[in-house]
Amino acid sequence: MEIEIIFDSETGKVKIEAVGFNGAGCTAATQPFENALGVVVEREYKPEYEEQRLTRNHNTLQNRVRY
Repeated sequence: MEIEIIFDSETGKVKIEAVGFNGAGCTAATQPFENALGVVVEREYKPEYEEQRLTRNHNTLQNRVRY
């Protein structure tokens, strides 16, 4: 897992990308960098972000069916 920080010298924008994280772990990992750099203008979630939520919902559904 790693955090990539990309600076665009033409626009002055900074992009923070979490690599190798699943679920909300990516936002927790990038939060200190976001706080240090300022206001988040836009946030994009990768498919990996949804993996943990979908797995949790699937497990909850399985538990409900078993009872």
